[in-house]
Amino acid sequence: MSKELELYKKFIDGLVEQKESVTARWIMEDGFPKNGDNEEENKLLQELTPEQKRILAKIVQNERIGGMHDTLAYMDEMMDLDGLVLQQEGVEYPHDYFESMHFDFIGRCEGDEWPE
Repeated sequence: MSKELELYKKFIDGLVEQKESVTARWIMEDGFPKNGDNEEENKLLQELTPEQKRILAKIVQNERIGGMHDTLAYMDEMMDLDGLVLQQEGVEYPHDYFESMHFDFIGRCEGDEWPE
């Protein structure tokens, strides 16, 4: 595998590793950090049932992944239309090698293997 492709795969997989929402975890666990800035949020969470918390956490988690997806889609568009280039260690990432960064990201989030 080329260094360019190896770096690209590591980049996408690194984003997949970062997809978990801390906020969703706080919703499901003990709430937000206990400080003055989070009183309203924690009060609301105390009023929710476990099922309501699960649904809210799912919404928050999906929004995090959606934001990452949308950022990658924008970067793909910039690469297609405006000459944006991503490079690391002096090596340019391949563009649209498989599909697109946002498509590859979602596929990897869903557990898909990298295509050959």
